[in-house]
Amino acid sequence: MKNRKFIIIGVVVLVITLLVVLLVRRERNVNTYDYPETLVVTNHTTHKNADTYSKIILNKIYDYDTITLNIYYEPKDYGSDEIEVAGFIQKNPFEPHHYNIFLNKAGLPISIKGFLSHELTHLHQMEIGDLVPLQDTLAMIYQGDTIWLLETTYPNRAYEINALDNQDAIYRELNQLLYRK
Repeated sequence: MKNRKFIIIGVVVLVITLLVVLLVRRERNVNTYDYPETLVVTNHTTHKNADTYSKIILNKIYDYDTITLNIYYEPKDYGSDEIEVAGFIQKNPFEPHHYNIFLNKAGLPISIKGFLSHELTHLHQMEIGDLVPLQDTLAMIYQGDTIWLLETTYPNRAYEINALDNQDAIYRELNQLLYRK
């Protein structure tokens, strides 16, 4: 009976050690890239590597060289009782190619990689002119159609459907770029 207890403890220690070694090993084998000085991403959150993930998506997947992106937490109490906002991207209307991403400090429903894969798809939509935020209104123009945010639910907004359709492919490509030898 005593030997069985020691065997179980030994197996648990061995499994935990193996998991730690594999996780640390994977992080050490992350590919690094060079980026143009005109691609500036500043992470103001505790999400480790959010800036690196963003640079890879923007430069290596979407092929952007000139973007300024800040990643922040959402303002406190953003949203309402009916709507909980995981995060959003905002284009600076006064400076071309400048964006801010805001994310919920309480947590994301998906990983930071998945979240950025989605939000940076919106950045791409704005950069190519498919998505145009209308100033001082709660509306967006997507591929020529005006979408009123209070009249169209999130899952029925065409630009969200497009981002949801693309985020998994962007996520997979991000992981390939990070971990491919």
